[in-house]
Amino acid sequence: MKNIVFALMGIASLVSCGEPEMAKLYRTTSTSEFRERDATFPSKMTGPGANVIDLDAAKPMHDFLGLGVSFAESSAYLWSKLPEGKRREVMDLLWTEKGAGLSVGRIHIGASDYSMHLYTYDDTPGDTELKHFSIADDRRFVLPAIHAAQAANKDIYFFGSPWSPPAWMKSTGTLCGGRLNPSSYPVYAQYFLRFLKSYGDEGVPVSAVTVQNEPETVQAENSPTCLWNAEESAEFTTGFLAPALKASGLKTQIWAYDHNFSAKGVEYVMKQLADPAFRDCVSAAAWHPYVGSPTNLVPLKAAYPAMPMYVTEMGPHVDRSKRDMLWWSDLVLGSFNEGCGAFVSWCFLLDEEGQPNITPGFGCGGLLEIDSRTGELYESGQFRLFRHIGPFVKRGAKVLRAPIVPGAASKGIEDVKHVVFRNPDGSHVVVLACRAGKFDRRQVQFKLGDYYYSVQVLGESVTTVLIPPSR
Repeated sequence: MKNIVFALMGIASLVSCGEPEMAKLYRTTSTSEFRERDATFPSKMTGPGANVIDLDAAKPMHDFLGLGVSFAESSAYLWSKLPEGKRREVMDLLWTEKGAGLSVGRIHIGASDYSMHLYTYDDTPGDTELKHFSIADDRRFVLPAIHAAQAANKDIYFFGSPWSPPAWMKSTGTLCGGRLNPSSYPVYAQYFLRFLKSYGDEGVPVSAVTVQNEPETVQAENSPTCLWNAEESAEFTTGFLAPALKASGLKTQIWAYDHNFSAKGVEYVMKQLADPAFRDCVSAAAWHPYVGSPTNLVPLKAAYPAMPMYVTEMGPHVDRSKRDMLWWSDLVLGSFNEGCGAFVSWCFLLDEEGQPNITPGFGCGGLLEIDSRTGELYESGQFRLFRHIGPFVKRGAKVLRAPIVPGAASKGIEDVKHVVFRNPDGSHVVVLACRAGKFDRRQVQFKLGDYYYSVQVLGESVTTVLIPPSR
């Protein structure tokens, strides 16, 4: 008993003598669940072999908006069928710090490929005055799910994306494929305003919109899509949507593109941003990572360093083996390090077969998966990674350029990928992912002020280190 008392007195004296607070450490491995682990004491000494991240020398790059997910109608319908307690569990896991700590919600403006049926908010042919505009379809499942998310997290940032304009506005007369008729540009701009007002009346403020989800996707069989080239999208944005928003007094942002950060996608956005009028109308560029690498964003970020960028869609695969936690670490950490301030998943909930949906046969999985037979929830690899970021990094945090400086004992340090955030309160969040073998270890130390915080990074793991502000 005396030994315990003396040990506690020693820790108390450590704090009372002006030493910094201990860091907090959280880890998930390939075989263990997310939980807090013991962290070592900060020290003023380090060895010549240390691999060091110097937090004092780290350079702020861009702001963190948050992690998020889409309110697909398929997910909302599946969620609505759950018992009340299970519905609440899903929302707590997604939107609170007890789970993934999400804070960004994507709303589909009409049907998406993961809806229960094809629809828009005005399917009455020729209704150019939008007399029949209605979000009644969303009131059945989507809005109740959104309101439940708001009950769990009162500070969700919402943005909206359409998969298709109403069929009667398009060249094909169908939601699947085709282009928007230029003659429909004025009424389609008003369609966006009606969506924003209608959702605002439901207590859901939509802070940003994109003109089109995946404007270069061709899926004309039975999935809602609409083609826009760079010139068409820019003309609609600068000549119709932006002026309509300004005239209405709405402060809603417009985000460019909303498709892959392939070389072709970056060229699309670079062409648009070369026009000063377009730059004046848009507040960010939105990306999907289905094709391309985050490193493709480097030239665009160099040309327009003040332009925010966000990943607005990509989620798990129904085959769990294809996108595990470390696969997501490479993509998500890389996206933050190359200029993106948000990463938004796809469907918030699907069953073990990636159902229900109206797609031609995509193999998407839910951020959370629910077993249709047992009701058991499964946390996807993406969710497991998100859990290491969302609860700790606050909106407005800075993503930092903070490389690992290898020491004499740097063998294998290339196995460690990381991203560093500085919260508004001065605390730092470091997320490290290690692809080394299960029993391999890599040491990393963080320097802040006069102290070093030492962490042993386990193989096949993701580790979050929360370092309090220096005094």
